[in-house]
Amino acid sequence: MKRSASVIPGAPHLFTLVLSLGTLFLGTASLPVTAQTSGATAHLEVYAVQNDDNSFDLFARNDHSIPIYISVDFDQLVNLAPETNLPWRGAIPPGDTRPLFSLTPTAQRGRIGYSLRYQAALGDPATASHHDDHLYLFPFEHGTKRRLSQGFGGSFSHFGENRYAVDFDMPEGTPVYAARGGLVVHVKQDGRAGGPSPAYADHGNVIVIAHDDGSFGNYVHLRFRGSRVQPGDTVSAGDHIGYSGNTGISSGPHLHFDVRLPQRDGTMQSVPFLFRGLQGEAISPEEGHFYYASHPGGEDFPVVFGEDLRNQDFADHLEEVPVTHSVSFRTEEYDLTHAIYLQNGFPEAIRATVGFNLVHMRAEATLPLEIEVPPASEVFLTLLRADPGRDRWQYAPTVRFQRLR
Repeated sequence: MKRSASVIPGAPHLFTLVLSLGTLFLGTASLPVTAQTSGATAHLEVYAVQNDDNSFDLFARNDHSIPIYISVDFDQLVNLAPETNLPWRGAIPPGDTRPLFSLTPTAQRGRIGYSLRYQAALGDPATASHHDDHLYLFPFEHGTKRRLSQGFGGSFSHFGENRYAVDFDMPEGTPVYAARGGLVVHVKQDGRAGGPSPAYADHGNVIVIAHDDGSFGNYVHLRFRGSRVQPGDTVSAGDHIGYSGNTGISSGPHLHFDVRLPQRDGTMQSVPFLFRGLQGEAISPEEGHFYYASHPGGEDFPVVFGEDLRNQDFADHLEEVPVTHSVSFRTEEYDLTHAIYLQNGFPEAIRATVGFNLVHMRAEATLPLEIEVPPASEVFLTLLRADPGRDRWQYAPTVRFQRLR
């Protein structure tokens, strides 16, 4: 006689069996959040088969198309002993069921039971080895520029398994591109909620792509139904794979990207990696910097970084504007640098005094500015630079003017 008791992956499960000997069997299983979000546990079942002598044979079933590596241990064993050293670790081949080990009773009668704990990672640590010289594409559209808001070791959330991860500021719905080619092995896109609390962990949408060296690209916080690919698809670097969002543990709309390797403890650890720069050079990402995506074969595009601009670059600016009988301001944004213009909408010249109320910003010019503006004309005032160490900036212009007749 044999009885089987499945351990349902993804959530603790308590089950009870009453045996003919009058003993009571209690079993529980717990899983880490990171294993759930990697997609490994969605394809893995760990279960026990009870034998006539009250021993238990443990098995693992993997219905994925790639190996899953597991680490199995116990929080508690009651009158049971494993016939192996713990933790038990090994790779379960794709589409296979493997015996793990047995638990044998250590007493003739009485209560027996266990509290099972395991972790699961996609892939196999024995064969995975990241190519550290590989250059990843920036995972956004060719010719566009994004700010890296949190880098390696970022204080908000990039520690532990997430240590070597990067976040790019992206409005929700921004196209996401594959940083490296490979096989899509996991997609989650049913999450709708996001926020800075761990309570949102299960809501994060993700695409996971397996690379040819055994590493995995991890694209996180995608919008609801924000994937353009599905498991089993093969993608090339630069392919459009989805859309950014604000799901899961997230303080605002952005894209989280990292590269991971399976570990022998059943976790998936992020590893350092390099991006491909504008000229094909290797770039180690730095927090607070802006980067252009330059995909091989893409068309040439203008490159402008705000930190390189100076007031003298705009000194000769003089443009005609419509007569509106008012004075107004216009702004052009270059990364964290703002070029400010004043528009005189009167049919006669004005003499103006311009100031700014600034929060976490500084002006390139000495304030206040005293300036004379020709009739129906726009002139350049100054560059305003935001403090890159801040998350929010603010400026409010003030103007007093006199019409010259």
